[in-house]
Amino acid sequence: MAVVHLPRLALAQMRVVPGCAEANVDRMLRLIDTARRAAAEVVVFSEMCVPGYLIGDLWEVDAYVTEWASHSRRLCDASKGLTLLFGNVATDADAIGEDGRLRKYNAVVVCNDGHFVERDVPAGLPPGVHPKTLQPNYRFFDDDRHFYSLRNLADDAGRSVDDWIVPFEVPTVSGSFRFGAQLCEDLWCDDYTSHGDPLDTYGLFAQRQVDAVFNLSASPWTWQKNDKRHRTVRQTLTRQGESGAPVPFLYVNQVGAQNNGKNVLVFDGDTTAYEADGTLAAQAAPWRESILCVGGGADPDLLAVEPSAVVTVPVDEAIGPRTSTTEAESVLSATVAGLHHLDELRGGGRYLVALSGGIDSSVVACLLERAFGAERVFAVNMPTRHNAEVTQDNARQLAASLRIDYLSVPIEDLYGTVADVIGPLEFSRSKGKYTRLVDENIQARIRFSDILSGIAAKHDLLFTNNGNKTELALGYTTLYGDLSGAVAPIADLYKVQVFELGEYLNHVYGEQIIPRNLLDQETVPSAELSEEQDVTRGLGDPIKYGYHDAVLRQLIEYRRHPVDLIRWMLQGTFFEHLGWEDTETFAGYFPDASSWLDDLEWIERQLRVSYFKRIQAPPLIVLSKRAFGFDLRETQWSGARPAIYDELAEGARQLASWPPM
Repeated sequence: MAVVHLPRLALAQMRVVPGCAEANVDRMLRLIDTARRAAAEVVVFSEMCVPGYLIGDLWEVDAYVTEWASHSRRLCDASKGLTLLFGNVATDADAIGEDGRLRKYNAVVVCNDGHFVERDVPAGLPPGVHPKTLQPNYRFFDDDRHFYSLRNLADDAGRSVDDWIVPFEVPTVSGSFRFGAQLCEDLWCDDYTSHGDPLDTYGLFAQRQVDAVFNLSASPWTWQKNDKRHRTVRQTLTRQGESGAPVPFLYVNQVGAQNNGKNVLVFDGDTTAYEADGTLAAQAAPWRESILCVGGGADPDLLAVEPSAVVTVPVDEAIGPRTSTTEAESVLSATVAGLHHLDELRGGGRYLVALSGGIDSSVVACLLERAFGAERVFAVNMPTRHNAEVTQDNARQLAASLRIDYLSVPIEDLYGTVADVIGPLEFSRSKGKYTRLVDENIQARIRFSDILSGIAAKHDLLFTNNGNKTELALGYTTLYGDLSGAVAPIADLYKVQVFELGEYLNHVYGEQIIPRNLLDQETVPSAELSEEQDVTRGLGDPIKYGYHDAVLRQLIEYRRHPVDLIRWMLQGTFFEHLGWEDTETFAGYFPDASSWLDDLEWIERQLRVSYFKRIQAPPLIVLSKRAFGFDLRETQWSGARPAIYDELAEGARQLASWPPM
């Protein structure tokens, strides 16, 4: 059956506010009315759209859970004259759950005309409830920590999961509608097996002659994840086509952001209707609330619900398959969504950025302006004798171009006073040494712990952390200094991505907001904390941006170890695997294998020993495949090398040519 021949479906791409069930339900009721006026017979919302999904161990507070579950009755009452699918927690107070408390299910709830839709399934579930079958236990997902899956239920009953994969059937104006329901991870069934085969609930529903399968998701955005989903859906539907009759697949995701304390997860929506062969029948515009209407013998329609508070990029209203967006465009939308979440939690407010005149703080200032408007953003530059006129001019000009309020607060005198106090201090058993690093860190702490936090307190502002992922990974940040802040907007972007985002921001603004001397690196990236970091002499950070970014991506996101990189070098595939092929620059960095190995060991050590800083870093907005925080769950350890390391390293030193190609 083609999507157009299904009953008229309203796929509601809603902004979900975590922990605010009553507000979410009020919003759902308004969207249901909108869908009803558009003649929809079936209205579908996303996973856990009632309470929110990523709310940590609030799932262990029974007072909240039982209240959230009770809202299903209120929504069921609103299903008069139509069918309603939504995600909510369902409970069984007579059974024990995974966390030792009352049993909880992450469930699809199905209602029709004021009643929960019953099915002929084994006893143990409330009417109209279908639990999640496959629960993710990776990255920041903790479903198994809190929820009882359908697999658990089947094992507990000594039965097969198949016994619960029973279609829902509801009346429509033209007869009846049979459908299956999934939740998020159930889509990624190839990662889970039962008796040696994928635990494919879509295939089971299709074999039981449903008209369509719905997948209700709370799927956070990362770059190119949607492309992977499209491939996975096509693969699943193609497999079913080889063994039987595939059916349309309707994916409903939410927008907005949620958090687990250390990580802010953003949701782009990308609600999609797939034909039975996996082709895209219609998509909702990303990053904004809307209702995608399909079926009913009519063309798809996109009902705009509310305009975005701030438009970061031109909105694509097309409901067919969309042209690809660039990574920078998607990152901008994702970051602004994460910042809006922070604003939502605080109930609104004003924001302060330490504007140094470098690329990182310039990009963060632009992100704040895009998210909140110029009138809510303030900037301060805090120079010493080490700060060049070019970077101070950059800061002034950018603030003026953005029309944000700006102060210059020189800290030379305060820095000198503190240095004079610390310099001669000695203990009886420790003379100490006043090094350049000590001097640099004093400046960083004065800026953030004293001046910036004092201004923020006086004016009731939240100030940002401006660090990028490369610096955070290598520990190139000062604890209680520039590591401070309420949120770290770019801490999941490598330095090369920050430059790309800066270029794109200028494109969005339609003018040179971020100075060209930064984007072209005429003014090199530098903390400007000493004469050895004098940008007027081309002196900057001790990081090989571009190359170090690529190595860190392999170590962090792809779980590689230096032994893997050495193997690539020995095999002559190093640059291909690294995804960075500037061999001329590489040869300038490393004249021989020993210098390269020394640098590789330095990267690995800095990544490992800097954990104590990262665990104290502000929450960051997740933009990558693996972010610091509760996504990449690090431990403090000695860092013993695999036994093969020394043998491989010696092999690299004995290479006849360098670098091998």
